[in-house]
Amino acid sequence: MALIKQASDGAVLGAAPLSEIDDWLAEMGVEAADVRIEATVDDLRLAARTKIAASVGDQGTLVGTALDGVHLLLHEVGRMAAAIQAAPNLAAMKAAAAPLAEALAPLVAGVDDESIALPYAVKPGGRAGALAEIAARATKTAAVFAADDE
Repeated sequence: MALIKQASDGAVLGAAPLSEIDDWLAEMGVEAADVRIEATVDDLRLAARTKIAASVGDQGTLVGTALDGVHLLLHEVGRMAAAIQAAPNLAAMKAAAAPLAEALAPLVAGVDDESIALPYAVKPGGRAGALAEIAARATKTAAVFAADDE
């Protein structure tokens, strides 16, 4: 819940989920310019997820798309690793990398020319923040599995 405070003196007027602030203001007859909204990181995260679900897809759709990407990469990287391992020379290694480079070329070009935006790049912290989040979640997940083994 986000707190809705009077802008002039900070008095709390009420609270509402971020996704319902506009409705709350209209119902109460309060102008947005007259208030200050205070929200936690969890409130902001929930609001972003709500917007994503409404405009991009629900969690199942997003997970499905992410899994498609992971499976594509696993398959192509696996093929490339096998071809590199069997390659007798540098030219054969370069040839082994060509299919993956070609498959990903439109994505790379789109990111480079900014016609495609990858979510991790625009989140706070960018690449470093995304990698830190991945590491933290992976470590916590591994700890759960390790605890289950004890």
